[in-house]
Amino acid sequence: MYNTNIKALLFDMDGVTIDSEKLYSKTEPYILKKYGINFDQEDWSLIKGCTEKQFYDHVFKKFNPKIDRDSLIKESKDFLKKIFSQELVYMNGFKQLHDKYREKYKFILVTSTGPELMDHIDKVLSIRKMFDFTFDSSDTDKHKPDPEPYLNAINKLGLASSECVVIEDSIQGVSSGKAAGCFVVALLGTLDKTLLREADMLISSLHELSKIL
Repeated sequence: MYNTNIKALLFDMDGVTIDSEKLYSKTEPYILKKYGINFDQEDWSLIKGCTEKQFYDHVFKKFNPKIDRDSLIKESKDFLKKIFSQELVYMNGFKQLHDKYREKYKFILVTSTGPELMDHIDKVLSIRKMFDFTFDSSDTDKHKPDPEPYLNAINKLGLASSECVVIEDSIQGVSSGKAAGCFVVALLGTLDKTLLREADMLISSLHELSKIL
């Protein structure tokens, strides 16, 4: 199904563009459990796709760990930077998709990740050069599931929401894209597909995006 109206592909980063979700989850046994933080599946569903602030707001509200917030953030971030340097790669199918459609559509990155970690990821993967524009959590006041991150990107492009396809993998991200008025594709991964039912289309691989491009 080729859609002649599509002008831009708006990608989430973690779990969509880069294979980072499994690396984030390693912070639980190595860092978080030391301070009595034990996530269940509901926790992972809530924090997937959130900003650093949203993540630690949840951690300290639910678990009240015996460590100050700034120290826990620094310890976790240092661990992530180290493991990202060693193990981070692009998601299966992303580079092929990029090579195939780069001249046809605008490639836009819209992530809840903060600028410090974004800079580190760029050093590891040169991710910014893969996109026409990249937007991180510092670019908007409100964050997913609010539509502002996607609306901000769409407005910068000078496009209509109907001309943009959002590719997401989280509840918050899907809600953000839909609220922005976009056609939303949900990439299945760590979440059950019933949690992503708000999306217009479900795919199990980025290769399946070709069905609508």
